[in-house]
Amino acid sequence: MMGTKRKWEETRSDGPKDDDLGLCSGFAVPEIESAPVADLISSLPEGILSSIISLVSLREAAATGILSKRWRYLWMSSSNLDLRGKIMFGNHFQRRSTKWKQKKKSRFVRWVNHILEVHVGKKVDSFRLEYPLRGHYSCVDRWIQFAIDTHVEKLDIDLSEPFDSYDELYQFPHWLFAQVGKRSKIKNLSLDSCRLCLPLHFSGLNLLSYLYLTRTSLDQESVDSVLANCPFLEQLSLCMCSCPARLRFSGGGRFLNLKDLMLFRCHPLENVEIHDAKNVTSISYATNTFGQVFLKGSAQPLHLFLHMGFDPSSHTTYVLGTLPKEFPQVEILSLIIPFIRIPIQFTTFTRLKTLDLSDLRSQKNLLGMISAFLEAAPSLVQFYIDLRHACKESENVERRKIVEQAEYLKHKKITLNEYPQHQHLKEVELHSFSGYPFEFDLAIYMLKKASVLEKMSIYRSRLTSRYLGDGERAIVDFGEPEIKTEQIYSILRLVVPSTTSLVLL
Repeated sequence: MMGTKRKWEETRSDGPKDDDLGLCSGFAVPEIESAPVADLISSLPEGILSSIISLVSLREAAATGILSKRWRYLWMSSSNLDLRGKIMFGNHFQRRSTKWKQKKKSRFVRWVNHILEVHVGKKVDSFRLEYPLRGHYSCVDRWIQFAIDTHVEKLDIDLSEPFDSYDELYQFPHWLFAQVGKRSKIKNLSLDSCRLCLPLHFSGLNLLSYLYLTRTSLDQESVDSVLANCPFLEQLSLCMCSCPARLRFSGGGRFLNLKDLMLFRCHPLENVEIHDAKNVTSISYATNTFGQVFLKGSAQPLHLFLHMGFDPSSHTTYVLGTLPKEFPQVEILSLIIPFIRIPIQFTTFTRLKTLDLSDLRSQKNLLGMISAFLEAAPSLVQFYIDLRHACKESENVERRKIVEQAEYLKHKKITLNEYPQHQHLKEVELHSFSGYPFEFDLAIYMLKKASVLEKMSIYRSRLTSRYLGDGERAIVDFGEPEIKTEQIYSILRLVVPSTTSLVLL
C-alpha cells in the first residue's frame, strides 16, 4: 500500500515470540494511517468477510490484518482452524530432523494455546491438528474440548511420529463427545496415530458420516463398535492399520449405511467380508498379500480399486477369472497389478466402462495382456494405462534408436490380424510413454483395433497419475523423458484414423 504510514505495535509480552508464531498470533500488526480508499470488499457484512477468511490458512488470514482496521482481527473469528507444524515452522517442516521437531514441541503447544485463547468465533467448521505431540496428550484433550464447544463438524487429528509403536498411541477422548447438554455436531473425523475405542450404546458420534483411521491398531471388536455406534456412516477408510487377517464389516442385524470402504495396506489383513451394506458403491482394497472380498447381503459396488501384491499365480485366476463373477456390476475398475499371466479362458466383465491399469512390470507380452483385458471387457469406453514400470531392458537398444532417429517402423512391425476389433472403446490414455518399441506397438494396436476411438492421449512426460482411493489421485514426477512429441507424432501420424484425436503431452 503506497503512501501509507505504518506504526507497529509491540508484541504481547505474555504470548509466544514472533519467531515462534510466524504471522499467525502474537505478531505485530501495522497500524494504518492513510486517506480512505474505495474498498468494496471491506464494505461487505462481517459474516461474509469471516467466511472469506475461513477459506485460507491462519498465516494467510492473519496477513490480511494489514489491509485495514476492519480486517485486523477478522482472522480471530475464522471457522477454519489449521494448526499444523508447517503453518508455524514453514514449508520445510516435514524435512526437519526428529530431534529438531522434539525441541519445538513446547513452542508449538504455546502457539496453539494462544490461537485458541484469542479466538472469538462461536462456530468452528473445521479443526485440523498435525504435530507429533507425545508427552503433551493432555493438551490435545483440551484442544478437542475447544473444538466440541465450538460445534466443530470436521475434526482432523494427526499425531504421527517416525517409527510409531501401536502401544503408545493417543487415546481419542470419545467421552468428551457424550457430555450432558453438549450434543456432538461432528460429521467428518480423521485420526492418525490415535486409538479409537467406542463403548457400547455410545451416541456421541451418531452424526458421523466420514471416518478415516490411519496408523492405528484395530481388532474385530473395535470395528464392530464403530459400525454399531455410527448409524449414518457412509465412508470408512483404514490406512496402514494393524488388523486381523480376516475382517468383517457388519451392521449386527441392521443394514449398514456404508457407501465407500477403503482399506489401504492394513497388515496382516487378507480377506474382507462385507455384510448387509445395501448402499455400498465403492470398494478400495490395497494390500501386498491379497486375499478376497466377500459380499453377503450387500449391494454390488460400481467402483472397485484393487492393489494386488507380487504373487502372479493368484492374479491370473482372480483378475480375469473370479473377479468378474464376484463383482458382475462393476463399472469402474482400477488395478495396481505388478504381474499377471494371461489365462487360457477368462470371464467377461459385462458392465465395465472404465479400466485403469498401473504398475505393470516388465511384461513379456504386454500387448497380449492388454488385448485379453479388452476382450474380457467388451463394453469398455475408457482405458488408462501407466507404462512407467513396463519397460524391458532387452529393448533399450531399440528404444535408443527410436529416440535418436524416430525410425520405429524400420525396426519393428506388428501383425494385428490375430487381435479382434473393439466396438465401444472411445478414450485411451497412455502415461509415462518413453519410446520403447512395445509402447508404439500398443498405441498402434489401439488406433487400429478400437473402431470407434475418439481420443488417444499420450503423456510422454514422466508425470504419472496414481489412484489413491476415496476418489483422489496423486501426480508423481519421475523426471524429464528423452523422446520428443515430434518423434512420437512422426511415427503415429500415418496410422491415426481421421475420426481420432491424437493428443501428445
